[in-house]
Amino acid sequence: MATDIRKMDGQQYRHILYYSPSHIEQLFVDRIGEETEVVEETETRFSQRLVAGLNVFLNGSVEGKHQTRKNVMKSVNQSEEHIQTKKVVNDLLQDESIPRIKGLDLDDVSPLYRFSCECQILPSEEDEFSDSKLVEVVGKEGDIKFRGVTSLENWSSLSDTLFAVNNDIPYPLDGIIQLRDVNDQMLREVSDGWELEQADCDVNFVFICQSNQDEVQKWWNRRDLLGEYYEQKSD
Repeated sequence: MATDIRKMDGQQYRHILYYSPSHIEQLFVDRIGEETEVVEETETRFSQRLVAGLNVFLNGSVEGKHQTRKNVMKSVNQSEEHIQTKKVVNDLLQDESIPRIKGLDLDDVSPLYRFSCECQILPSEEDEFSDSKLVEVVGKEGDIKFRGVTSLENWSSLSDTLFAVNNDIPYPLDGIIQLRDVNDQMLREVSDGWELEQADCDVNFVFICQSNQDEVQKWWNRRDLLGEYYEQKSD
């Protein structure tokens, strides 16, 4: 997948690879309530920035005009004008009030979780024998595996996504997810009761972004080394 971590405003903002408009609407509800506009001065500065930034995705518009998903994504990732939208998404990835999925606590379930790990992008099982318009993303953080189906229409690059589907090497991704269901739970006994040892979770993906530069570089290095190994093996 193409590397595109751009440095704007003196900071690095990760490239947004995928977003789900319907789940972004739910993010608004979870974070700032039912309204999608902040008009009261009592609202926090973060909430104001959240609305202003994500509004581009919600409206599906650039410069006030309705655009295709591809044009919206291109504008957000590559233009100075909508850097605020990209900044909001990157801020959410660092927001510690959104727990990491690896720390899943069934006694205190959060509406949103963050993840940062290598993920496999696979053809959706339900479309295995047809022209698939869906792909499944599977990742594992700690002992928690998570998976969710995404629409190819909501990825920034169709060619890069299909390339990932057809290759066996998991790619480092960061993102925001909503928990749908927890399957195959295994619990372990602790001093004050029981805690989740491992689980396989069904999730909705709100955002998927490229990981930080160090993780991306490790991925490229590993891919190069594997390439050399298979090249020597075939000689």
